[in-house]
Amino acid sequence: MQAAVGQLPLERTHATFPGDDRSRVERQYLRFAGVGIQYALTVLVMTGAGIWLDNRLDTAPIFLLVLLALGFVGATWSLIHQVMGGDDKPDKKP
Repeated sequence: MQAAVGQLPLERTHATFPGDDRSRVERQYLRFAGVGIQYALTVLVMTGAGIWLDNRLDTAPIFLLVLLALGFVGATWSLIHQVMGGDDKPDKKP
């Protein structure tokens, strides 16, 4: 069914960059969303583990600070590796 002259089309067209494959663009968005969730969960889990150990061993705030720092370092390393690393395909040498 077509719209009359001067009316908007009835079918919705998705806006993408010229020449871009829509599924490729969506995969990139999902990849970066996953990286952000992984970063947040890593820091939260390590912080929770530090709080739990400190409460269990009565050593507050030593384990909290150590595991929080390790969580940030590990999550940041993983973020850089995933974002800057590109594909996991091995290099082909001629």
